[in-house]
Amino acid sequence: MNMIKKGVLLFITVLLVSLSVSAADFEVEFEAVDNTITLGELAKFTLTIRNNMDVKETFKVKTLDYPVWEIKTDPILNPIQFSIEPGKKREIELLVNPLHITTFGVYDINVITESINKKEKITTPLRVNLVSPQAGIYVETVLATIIIDEKIDPVKDIPIKITIDNQNIIEYPELLVKIESNLIKEEITESLGKREKKTISIIKKINPQTTPQEDTLVVELISNNKTLDTQVKRIEIISSKEITKESKVKKRFLKTVEDITLNNIGNVQYTEGIKIESSLVQTLFTSSRPKGKFIKEDGQRYLIIPVDISPGGTTTIQITKNYVTLLIIIALAAIIMGLYYLFRSPVTARKTAANIALKEGGVSELKIVLNVSNRSNNKLRNIEVIDRIPNIADLEKGLTIGTLHPTKILKHERKGTLIKWVIDNLDAGDERVISYKIKSHLSILGEFSLTPTIVKFNFKGKEIITHSNSLGISP
Repeated sequence: MNMIKKGVLLFITVLLVSLSVSAADFEVEFEAVDNTITLGELAKFTLTIRNNMDVKETFKVKTLDYPVWEIKTDPILNPIQFSIEPGKKREIELLVNPLHITTFGVYDINVITESINKKEKITTPLRVNLVSPQAGIYVETVLATIIIDEKIDPVKDIPIKITIDNQNIIEYPELLVKIESNLIKEEITESLGKREKKTISIIKKINPQTTPQEDTLVVELISNNKTLDTQVKRIEIISSKEITKESKVKKRFLKTVEDITLNNIGNVQYTEGIKIESSLVQTLFTSSRPKGKFIKEDGQRYLIIPVDISPGGTTTIQITKNYVTLLIIIALAAIIMGLYYLFRSPVTARKTAANIALKEGGVSELKIVLNVSNRSNNKLRNIEVIDRIPNIADLEKGLTIGTLHPTKILKHERKGTLIKWVIDNLDAGDERVISYKIKSHLSILGEFSLTPTIVKFNFKGKEIITHSNSLGISP
């Protein structure tokens, strides 16, 4: 053994090198005591931690390279955790043990020093040189490389590729490739020729409800019960929110009921709700159980139904589209329209103003036009048209009053001037136009209105009275 270590004098200086890393609150320093070892030996380092804080702090030392490499102390601390007073430091002997390393070479083992209360971490790589205990022995070199996504979705397939590289001039008719983690286990036997390199591809599945966690994938190459290489890959099972849907539709007269069964195949609680496309019309006739709400997003309307499903759980929602209400609305509208046409007046009267003359900023005279129309299918007789002129104006005399002369003109001190026309006959669909002019006593400033015109006639043995619109006049 002493001869071996003399043969690696190149590393003597490494043994004396110190690795020092500091953070604002504490400092970490590693000194290599003996980091050139053979199989079965432990590498030794001196770990010094200085507490720069004003309070007492607890520190923890660990590695993520386990179970390939193990760290421990002498004397043993399990876990490696201790407290340091403010402004003080502590030294411990740290031992590094290659648990699953059988290939000689240089390795870096990442050691993490963490302050428990401050949650600060310092990661330091410790270099270990693993050498052959005897000179002249042929060292078998078969290397493995792991290709796998570091973030694993438990719902999806997990593709794994293992590249094995034989750098020897010997053949391996049966090379065992052992793949193992907490969640994945597989053993494959392959043949490997001289200096041959090949890639093994496999697809693995894990339980879709596997909780989010970190895991370590270890690949070992074994021949004749001898481990030729060991590789480690850190992987993480991530949160997966995914559901499946199964729909059953029941159709009835003017009614559709859809039952949707939702299955949470992810590994976390699903609370995002279900989004279903809808439209403005459908919002009037669509309901759901549980009760949802309609939203508009990017011009499209959706029905959002709240759900809360545990991993592996199922729930059922129901969507009902009931067009019976639409049928009732259409029927009521038809009835209302029918009643309107049944009971509406067969005569319409419309009152408008024309030729408005202004004087001194106000209205001085204007022409009134009355349009009387028969919208029924029957001929009407003796239609009386009665209009009233307010006291502020007079009927202009000496002019022909429209196409029809009034049968009566009556002045009243309070009600103004009443004018009456009689239309002897008005055929179905015909219209009669009556016009007259009025002149105000003084110019009318501001807005004033003329009362509706009254139309009286007999229709199917009943006297019917209808009115025109009122007329607002402004300068």
